[in-house]
Amino acid sequence: MVTCWELNRNQPTAKFAKEIIKFIGYIPFKVDDCSIGKQLYYTRLITGKTQKQVAELIDCDVSNLRHIELDQRRPGMETREKIEGYIKSACQYFKPNMVSR
Repeated sequence: MVTCWELNRNQPTAKFAKEIIKFIGYIPFKVDDCSIGKQLYYTRLITGKTQKQVAELIDCDVSNLRHIELDQRRPGMETREKIEGYIKSACQYFKPNMVSR
């Protein structure tokens, strides 16, 4: 699974990504250098949550969340604030040495 991810053959599901990140000891992508949709997607991978779980946390429809993650839709101001809050709260638990390389 790790080798396929490193070679860009596939991406692990959220369930496995969290454990892979713990195993390799760092976050293999930059969360800050991308769109709000990609930030949401990467944070979801890091935390190991499904789209449904995150949608419930930010009080958003799963379909809307999927479109935001794919950068097919821009979130409204209220939803964007909730997404930013989720990203910020999730990133507080990362160790400083677990930044991307």
